[in-house]
Amino acid sequence: MAGHQANIGEVQALGALRGRVVETSEELARLVDNCNGTMQRFVDWVGRDRATYWKQEERRRDQKVQTARSDLERAKIAKPDADPRSFTEQMQILKRARAALEEAGKKRAACRRWATELERQALLLRAGLRPIAEMAEGDLPKASRWLQQLEQHLQGYLAQAPALGEIDDTPEEDDALPSRGRAGERVDRAPEGGDA
Repeated sequence: MAGHQANIGEVQALGALRGRVVETSEELARLVDNCNGTMQRFVDWVGRDRATYWKQEERRRDQKVQTARSDLERAKIAKPDADPRSFTEQMQILKRARAALEEAGKKRAACRRWATELERQALLLRAGLRPIAEMAEGDLPKASRWLQQLEQHLQGYLAQAPALGEIDDTPEEDDALPSRGRAGERVDRAPEGGDA
């Protein structure tokens, strides 16, 4: 490389790039953790919190059905000769209580079904995020170390490289090598001071 010096701009730019790589690695790891954590909290909320709520609600509503049924039976016992239409209010209360109990059963079943589906989707999400996590934990730190080594090597080179004015730009000719004539023909040089 006689006559030429490597054109190296600011080596500090490598340090800045390395800093961005480290920041990106940390940010990606944080985002992957947040995604996985948010998904797991949602799965737990549906599969545990809501399922427990609707299980308790089903028991409470079942109790209301039993109470409404008892109230209807007591009303019938109190007025055995009364027209069945006179118990309309108690029958409406029992009907609404049964509908509410049925709704709680459906919600509880939906929680079980959705918890299973959400767990499956969470597994797919984790699998999809795994390459990003591996890049954040492996590839980017490796790239950061490589950039650090490159920066150190370039700084070492610049510390030892001759200044621009110290470089001899004249091409060196090696007399031992044959020169080429037209169309690549070999031309033998005559020894200095000898006959041509």
